[in-house]
Amino acid sequence: MKTLTTSVTLGLPQLDIYTLSEDWALAAALEQVWILLAHSMGRKPSDWIDSKGDRMYGAVMALETWFDLDDPFREDDEVTIDTELLSIRKPHAWGEVRFSTAGKDKGSVRILTSFIKRRVAGSNKRFSKVRDIWTADDFNGDVIDDLLIKHHEAKSIACNGKPAMDYEVNRIQDFNTADFLYFKNFVRISKAAEWRQNREDPTRLNSHRFCYYFGNVEDGETMRALVERHEDRLTTELTDVDGRRLFLSQATAPVVTLAAR
Repeated sequence: MKTLTTSVTLGLPQLDIYTLSEDWALAAALEQVWILLAHSMGRKPSDWIDSKGDRMYGAVMALETWFDLDDPFREDDEVTIDTELLSIRKPHAWGEVRFSTAGKDKGSVRILTSFIKRRVAGSNKRFSKVRDIWTADDFNGDVIDDLLIKHHEAKSIACNGKPAMDYEVNRIQDFNTADFLYFKNFVRISKAAEWRQNREDPTRLNSHRFCYYFGNVEDGETMRALVERHEDRLTTELTDVDGRRLFLSQATAPVVTLAAR
């Protein structure tokens, strides 16, 4: 099974101040991708145990979001969610999730994942990739090869942004059951910093975002968000207190007009 379709009727939990919530879309998208990967592996995520008996976790290495801000999602929209695995090169997978109404795609999420395990028990800083129980055939591997090259190059992309916000990581709010800072919360923290940096100017929301992940954090650590903006172009970097890059987002964020409430 390489495709999956489901649907949802949009309400307040799925929407932000303008369109489909990026935060909700990321969580919904990854859930659908996990279903396809679990089918590919022949076991549910809680049974992702490697040959040495260690628990494996799915990790997000990069993602891309797109939203049609000229035709935003609205409350009561009937949304079809179509998910497809576009490429596998173990231990990586590249999946796409499309959100459509009345047959028109109005948003999408693409996610590059890998399988990892902790090298040191209890540590969110030391982990390694693992693939030994995944036996599905690879396909379109060159796509993932290109993405991995871009991921490596993104480590040195300059961000000349100014500090917009410091954030103290909170385990009970920010971590998932694997005890990692959850992937969508990197985006959530970045989005909050972007809003804060632009608060006194005309409202801008991202129509397109590409993100790269480079590390994780422990409870109580401080993350610093730096935001660089040139009209619609937006770069946001999250670092630890020592300046080590943890996350990088490159986005297009045009001006939007919010409806009166």
